[in-house]
Amino acid sequence: MVLVLLLGFANSCISLRMSDKEVIKSFKKAAKTPIIYYTNYKGKPMRYIASKPFDSKLPTLLFLHGAPGSSSDFYRYLKDSILNTKANLISMDRLGYGYSNYGIAETSITEQAESAFHILGENKVKDAIVIGWSYGGTIAAKLVALHPELIKHAVLIAPAISPADEKYFILGKVAKWGLTRWMVPKAFRVAEDEKLAHAAELKLMLPDWQKIQRPVTYYQGDKDKIVPFANAQFIRDKMPASLLNQITIKGGSHFIVFKNYELIKTELLRIIDNI
Repeated sequence: MVLVLLLGFANSCISLRMSDKEVIKSFKKAAKTPIIYYTNYKGKPMRYIASKPFDSKLPTLLFLHGAPGSSSDFYRYLKDSILNTKANLISMDRLGYGYSNYGIAETSITEQAESAFHILGENKVKDAIVIGWSYGGTIAAKLVALHPELIKHAVLIAPAISPADEKYFILGKVAKWGLTRWMVPKAFRVAEDEKLAHAAELKLMLPDWQKIQRPVTYYQGDKDKIVPFANAQFIRDKMPASLLNQITIKGGSHFIVFKNYELIKTELLRIIDNI
């Protein structure tokens, strides 16, 4: 009974998304005025946040969150003054999360990648750097394989990319079972739907690694308990050393995107300067 009450409470309170008003308030604290965009991809509503008006003379950084998550996972990057002088910064709510067809899972990695590409095309981006964390890292890799003409560099942060090393969690079953699924917040239901399809999707993606013709920076903590460290060996086996910059964070968890912000920011600045 206690578990039922806790799940019911979570379902009513947890969405892992910020309203437009909350986004504006968050950026105001950093003396920034974000631009909130709504678009449509194959009949599905999508929202993404830009840190400033688009400048066609600058490269564009596109951030892709994990599962669950939303565009807010990367707002610290979007608020950074130095990054803003160097690039356009965009963070999107992936399909199923935030205000992008919220609560309805899109388990196809290809569709997730193409929805991100739609945003880049909508802004007539010429030079893009795509940054993906966790599940978003998988989508970032797919995006650079599909569109090397546009994506100049991919930054994969603790990405779940190896189909043989998918890790499943018992609590995920609560979001799967019909008797308890209704109690689980929609963002977590979407994450579980993605998780259940992920290994099969990664197998479909195996040929894509040979298509990647752009540099990839890969981060992973050696104490990551969510995405096994074996994923680091997987990418070494799949990509030529000349294109792969692999960085291991000693003692790092799955949340290095937050905890190692300065390190990742420095790398992003280096990449921008070399485009």
